[in-house]
Amino acid sequence: MGNNVFSVNVDAEAVNRQYQEEQNQFSNTKKTTFNVKNYLPARLEDDEQQKTMTIRLLPFSPEGGSPFFKVITHTIRVNKAVASGGWKTFICPAKNKDENGKAWSDKCPFCELSSLAREARFSSTNEAEKKKYNEIEFSNRPKESWIVRCIDRDNEKDGVKFWMFPASSKNKDGVYDKIINLANQRAASAAKKGNNYSIFDLNNGMDLIITLTRTSNNKTSIQVVDEGMPSPLTDDFELGMSWINDPKKWNEVYTIKSYEYMKIVASGGIPVYDKEEKKYVDKEEREAIKKKAEEERVNEEYTEKKKDYSEIVNSEDVVVDGNKFDTGSTEQTNEDDDLPF
Repeated sequence: MGNNVFSVNVDAEAVNRQYQEEQNQFSNTKKTTFNVKNYLPARLEDDEQQKTMTIRLLPFSPEGGSPFFKVITHTIRVNKAVASGGWKTFICPAKNKDENGKAWSDKCPFCELSSLAREARFSSTNEAEKKKYNEIEFSNRPKESWIVRCIDRDNEKDGVKFWMFPASSKNKDGVYDKIINLANQRAASAAKKGNNYSIFDLNNGMDLIITLTRTSNNKTSIQVVDEGMPSPLTDDFELGMSWINDPKKWNEVYTIKSYEYMKIVASGGIPVYDKEEKKYVDKEEREAIKKKAEEERVNEEYTEKKKDYSEIVNSEDVVVDGNKFDTGSTEQTNEDDDLPF
């Protein structure tokens, strides 16, 4: 072959690194068994007018730090077959990043729809159309939400629960703002006495009392106060450490749905998983396709095909369906009779 060598080569390490990136790209979308115990039940049932819960916030990571973690979400009006309340919140795959600082995906159907509606609004000269496009743009726009890890004092045996609530830009009166304001008030009060204090302290902080109330327009109002008496997270040190070090991650509890799933929802459909196609499809479209296929099968199986005798001509021998008939004589002879009786 000679002594020539290629100056360009395939980098085995680059191949392996790329493979690992592909494997990890949607690691957060892995299917996890849904467990209601992973979620703080911060919602009113149809027959409830008010509910109170007492919780203790945990650091968002085992290493400590803030108990609050910001995510970008889409809260979408959906078919009630998708969510009984008619609304569902989705984690945006394009606006959130993984632990390595990389977005989980470069596309999101809700972001795409919002962008298309915005372009259509700018290009339209009809005021009614502009209003419609503006509503579509706003309803699909990405918004900020907060997630906290906490212990539900009434259900401590369930372990760590997650609670996601929207950030509020209006009057700064969201759940996050109320908790921060409460913490600042307690810190300021302690400072007047020459002390440092934080309601978030795991050794001497405070539980939070969350009150949900149904309003006259059927929305939910959330009030937050502290319990008033400082206390440790728990008197059982080992139990407390198990809560702090709980391995459940937020993106395993609030999983990112696949692109085709969210695209169907964005179009107002009902996504169902098709095992043959190995992806989510629209329920109504799939049922329509199945119905048409069944109708075609029934028509093919049960509709009698008509025989065409137009080609039959006058002759002494006529063959129909493989049987030979002699039209020259109506007299039957013994030689013609080949019946066994």
